[in-house]
Amino acid sequence: MRVTLAIIAACVVIFIVQNIVPGFTEAFSLVPSLALSGAYWQFFTYMFLHGSLWHLTINMFILFMFGIMIENALGRKWYLIFFILSGLGSALFHMVLTGNSMILVLGASGAIFGILTAFAFMFPDMKLIIFPIFIPIKAIYAIIAIAAFELFLGIFDILPGLAHFGHFGGILTGILLMLYWKYIHKNRLRRRNEMRDFEFYWE
Repeated sequence: MRVTLAIIAACVVIFIVQNIVPGFTEAFSLVPSLALSGAYWQFFTYMFLHGSLWHLTINMFILFMFGIMIENALGRKWYLIFFILSGLGSALFHMVLTGNSMILVLGASGAIFGILTAFAFMFPDMKLIIFPIFIPIKAIYAIIAIAAFELFLGIFDILPGLAHFGHFGGILTGILLMLYWKYIHKNRLRRRNEMRDFEFYWE
């Protein structure tokens, strides 16, 4: 819970700074052409900035609702790593599919879509209600539908101004991270714990 609340607090404070300090948003949002030319910090900082109070509110509400459960499941360290890598994956996927440009990208949405993907993996049968379709749907089916919808919106350039490919990239990164967690990381932990049970005799 601590990491989730810390991320929310950081985003709120940074949003206040955005509205006080001129040029702050432009310097720390992701501008693909600038990021690739040396402003590497933008790959990290962009996910803590937001374009409006509504944008911030929606993202922080979703993060609070799902992030705490995932933080408890993964642990603070891996949860923070998961959040950041999902944000990075979102940025990279957006850049690959949209090209090198001067358009600002900002927001925690990509990282949060990664968190939602982790939720779908860990609690696949839990039912969710997705606005505006008020019909309960299992989490695993919900994330599949969201991924397909975001990819569709991105391909046909519907609702321009939203980084649909970035959202899809966050989901894709979340899938890769969960597969790593399930099949590689947990097996390493299991082997490490098994080794602790052995007695060693040194010659």
